[in-house]
Amino acid sequence: MRQRILNLLLLLTLALSASADNLGYSKYKPLLFGIDMDYAPMEYIDDKGIPRGFDVEFTRRLMKRLDIPFTYSPNTWSNIAEDVLQGKVDLGMMVYSPYRKDLTNYSRAVFRLYYQIVYAKKSEARYGLRDVEGKKIALMKSRPIVDTLTKVGAKAMVVEDLKGAFLDLQKGKYDALICFRYQARYIIEELDLYDLTSSDLALTPREYCYVSHSKELIDAINTELDKMEEDGEIDDVYGNIRSAFGKTVIPKWVWLLLASIIIVGLTLVVIQQLVARKKILKEMERAKKSEELKDIFLSNLSHSLRTPLNAIIGFSDLLMSSPADLMPEDEQKELLGLINTNGLQLLHLINELLSLSDIEGRNQLFDRSVVDVEQKMSVYAAETRMQLQKGVQLKVVDPIGGMRARLDEKLLRLIVMHLLDNAREHTTEGTITLTYYAKQDGIYVEVKDTGRGLPENLKENIFTLLSDKNTYLQKETPGLGLSICKAIIDKGGGQIGAKDNEEDGRGTVVWFWAPVKIL
Repeated sequence: MRQRILNLLLLLTLALSASADNLGYSKYKPLLFGIDMDYAPMEYIDDKGIPRGFDVEFTRRLMKRLDIPFTYSPNTWSNIAEDVLQGKVDLGMMVYSPYRKDLTNYSRAVFRLYYQIVYAKKSEARYGLRDVEGKKIALMKSRPIVDTLTKVGAKAMVVEDLKGAFLDLQKGKYDALICFRYQARYIIEELDLYDLTSSDLALTPREYCYVSHSKELIDAINTELDKMEEDGEIDDVYGNIRSAFGKTVIPKWVWLLLASIIIVGLTLVVIQQLVARKKILKEMERAKKSEELKDIFLSNLSHSLRTPLNAIIGFSDLLMSSPADLMPEDEQKELLGLINTNGLQLLHLINELLSLSDIEGRNQLFDRSVVDVEQKMSVYAAETRMQLQKGVQLKVVDPIGGMRARLDEKLLRLIVMHLLDNAREHTTEGTITLTYYAKQDGIYVEVKDTGRGLPENLKENIFTLLSDKNTYLQKETPGLGLSICKAIIDKGGGQIGAKDNEEDGRGTVVWFWAPVKIL
């Protein structure tokens, strides 16, 4: 009887400790958190056998907020990954992989990991994805990176010991090494490998997530991660990756120096306020210049409207005033052709004016959706090639691995096709090159040609509204295309520009950058 009572009390205790809040985990059945024994500074076991690292500290805070008792399950990375996928441990942290998404449950990204390429400082080679053909590149196992390296003709050398690979790189066993940014900085500092250097690599950043066989646990973690981000706890832990590595901590005098710099900076701001009047005067001059440009624009526009209108009215009057039996049929067809040409020119100008007015007047301009940029650029290039003059080639330089982005495809087509049409109209021989790639949280597009180049009098104002009094007089088919492109880019918070093609010694380079989400 006594033993039965003790068993009943034990079961009651377990039932009370395992509430819905902690998902059934208790001090008698704690959550097993699998960690890599040697993955500093994220997670590792120190000399005393104690779990350390940013993942360990962050998970401790997360479990405390969730009121979930837990314990660590240290192991090698390959075993940890299998244990998580097979449910032998309850929770782990790893990089999101589309190949594993159907095998387990991932949380939202705790933070993102960016790639770098590491190489010897004395190396004279430039290292980017376009420069590694035939090179031996070391990396930890990653199917997407191996596929990318194979595609560009590099020799991917998969390693299991990243620190050992850094030492081998120093000895010349590899030409370069690819890893995450924080790994490069941490290992170079820890092993004093200051004859190595690193630079960012144009690869899609990876998401660092919690992973578990329990969807209920991941859902609870996702909810709490949102709260921790609002509270600043994610930055409080992982933000230290930028300032501290293992035992190396930024000294206090550095923080004092930074504080001094901030004070000096504030002083300079105050000084700048004293000279603000000069800037105000410059802005007033710009405003005056803008009014002058509007006057010039209206003057040129009236001329451009009158020219085709006068032709249409004049030729139609001639047709109406001449007896049909006295004017040869070929002359009638010629006059009708001239009327049609001038009418189309007038319609083209009016359509561009309406487009510009619509863009400047709308608050909601962008209808964004997921777009296969590589496929769209191929279509634009194919359409342009059909209209090229004989002897002119069009090349497309696209990012390795393609590109998908969330953007407004109609506006992308409008801008890119206009830049290509401009290059096509002004290039009678040589090459037109369309280049695009991801840059600074956006897309960069460049159209380079070997044509006539920019007229000297238009170089400073190529995107403004007819800033030169003779702009329309010099063009056979006046247009506002570049002004429309600039209006779109400005609305989206981007930049657009033009310059001489110095690389080929002739022609023009027109480029734009727009902030879009690269997928």
